[in-house]
Amino acid sequence: MSGVDPINPTTSTSSENQKPKLKTTTVEDSKPSTNTMDKVNSSVLRNSIDGIPLLTSDNYTHWRQRIVNFLDLIDLKDAVASTKDTLSASDNKLLKSVFVSKLDAAVQANVVTAENENNAQLIWKSITNFFALNQLSNKAQVFRAFLRSPYTPNDIAGFITTMKSFEARLIEVG
Repeated sequence: MSGVDPINPTTSTSSENQKPKLKTTTVEDSKPSTNTMDKVNSSVLRNSIDGIPLLTSDNYTHWRQRIVNFLDLIDLKDAVASTKDTLSASDNKLLKSVFVSKLDAAVQANVVTAENENNAQLIWKSITNFFALNQLSNKAQVFRAFLRSPYTPNDIAGFITTMKSFEARLIEVG
């Protein structure tokens, strides 16, 4: 065939005219649906939540530091500690799920009750009352653990780390 359309001799039938038209895109069309900062924030939030250990009877200070950092990241640190401020339903739901998911079963049985199970602020208050208040039993327990901590001459760095941990716990309970 000669490349000329038999019906309309002025129209060419070459493959050049048969290519589909390409859509030209603008910068606005190529923008992602979510903001880059939103992706970074969700990644940081996920890593922050994943980095919070389960709260056991031995790691309250470490757990509390991670939780407080998380609360600060989502701008709810003051609202959780305050009994005057009320949390929105979505914030309450988020914090309840984070708090409860980061509790060991034995700790959860002691701090989550029928009265506070639907209120993140009351759960937080119950956790801090159970672990960190200046109660004599808490002071005695921390001090007894401090006195019984073993000294290992072969592991000076580990001993120093343990003593720093005890220092933080002793300051916390008064």
